[in-house]
Amino acid sequence: MTNFYAPEQVIESVTSLTAERLRYFERLRIVSPVLTTDGPRYRTLDIRRITLLCELTDDFEVNEDALVIIMSLLDQLHGTRIKLDQVVEALGAEPSEVKLRVSRRLHGADATD
Repeated sequence: MTNFYAPEQVIESVTSLTAERLRYFERLRIVSPVLTTDGPRYRTLDIRRITLLCELTDDFEVNEDALVIIMSLLDQLHGTRIKLDQVVEALGAEPSEVKLRVSRRLHGADATD
């Protein structure tokens, strides 16, 4: 079950976050709330992203352009990780000989197979 948090709850939970700063992150499109009948709501993942964004800007003085690039790269990395997990799961369902052949190829042996 996904928990949703109102903007006020997010601002309260992230020390250096203000309403203005939250809107700024939304304008950059690096944080996107879920729109519900109760208004915009944020997921736990959004709170983690917002916390990271605050740390990057406060502690490392990362500028707007760099924030957008960093978050895009993190999103791409996350997407790649999900696909890799799917490949591993699919491979796990294969017969032992297929797993062995793939393992050998990954380790450089049996490259001609």
